[in-house]
Amino acid sequence: MFRSLLAALVGLLMTAAPAAADDFAAFDAFLAQFRKEKRIPAMTAVIVKDGRIAWQAAYGTSDDEGEIATTMDTVFWIASVSKPISAAAVLAEVDAGRLSIDTPMTADPRWHAQCEWMRGTDIPFGGGDKDAGGEIPPVNCERKWTLRDLLSMRVNGDGSRFVYNPIAYARLSRIVTGSGGRELRDIVRDNILKPAGIDHTALGWQDEKGGLALARMAPPFKMTDDGPRKTVFPDDDFRGAAGVYTSAANLAKFDIALDAGKLLSPARTAQLLGRTPQRDGYDWGWFRQDWQGQRLVWHSGWEPDAYSAMYLKVPDKRLTLIVLANTEGLWWGNSLVRAEIENSLVAKRFLESFAR
Repeated sequence: MFRSLLAALVGLLMTAAPAAADDFAAFDAFLAQFRKEKRIPAMTAVIVKDGRIAWQAAYGTSDDEGEIATTMDTVFWIASVSKPISAAAVLAEVDAGRLSIDTPMTADPRWHAQCEWMRGTDIPFGGGDKDAGGEIPPVNCERKWTLRDLLSMRVNGDGSRFVYNPIAYARLSRIVTGSGGRELRDIVRDNILKPAGIDHTALGWQDEKGGLALARMAPPFKMTDDGPRKTVFPDDDFRGAAGVYTSAANLAKFDIALDAGKLLSPARTAQLLGRTPQRDGYDWGWFRQDWQGQRLVWHSGWEPDAYSAMYLKVPDKRLTLIVLANTEGLWWGNSLVRAEIENSLVAKRFLESFAR
């Protein structure tokens, strides 16, 4: 009986492994074609499964002369994918008793001025507008918002539903230091980078401890009718909403450490990645939604005419996809008031291949 069970198990593994390999090969071919069609010079991708890297690939070259091959250590500006990292670092600081989640946004002495300016512009998430997802209420400068509201993108309208507001989120560093807390760069380095074993990552272009991050950068390109054309580097410093320069390999380290409970307590990790009692749409630095019965937790990154990024988790399956590019080719124009990552061709292909 033992030999029969062993033979059956070996047979099962032998039939399952080629199918998984075929899935990865098909996804690899899809991404290679996607990059070609979008004319992205450099792109990297990682799939994490059950706490380890199950598949990874680097495509193209990271310079305008086509001489530097892209590798998994190639560094990209990850734009708004910085937000989940910042949020996790701040929550770790809260749990350590060094910061209050109820810190008012007015701890930033310039919040009211920034808010009034935003409300008076034609920025969709500032003065009120609409997109394909529906009405966008204007930012509310009279309400007493807190750090809790900011991390869940609820500073517009009455706060009952999220409005993706990256300008408000960019006040994160000023709110933390304005309340007497440490510099956000130090908080992220101590609470995230060090325990996750992440190196060669710059938290803003002024980060003196950024290691080889800037030396390994894939420069940004703008898409034109004649093909990619090199453009200028983003020069915003690290404020929490964006500013991280890192590689897909390092983001995979963050993902693995987060799932393993090395960055936050089990309760806090469950709060970030669990299904309940969290609100759909956006919470604690992540977009949140369901797709065909699967909970999805994700973030996109978009720097116009420069970079784009995707970080997609399927927590119940312990499955993650990370993709970085040095053009805006990964961007799909997602709504400011709805979480709908399946509208991305890359996300849809990944979900249909691995998460059904």
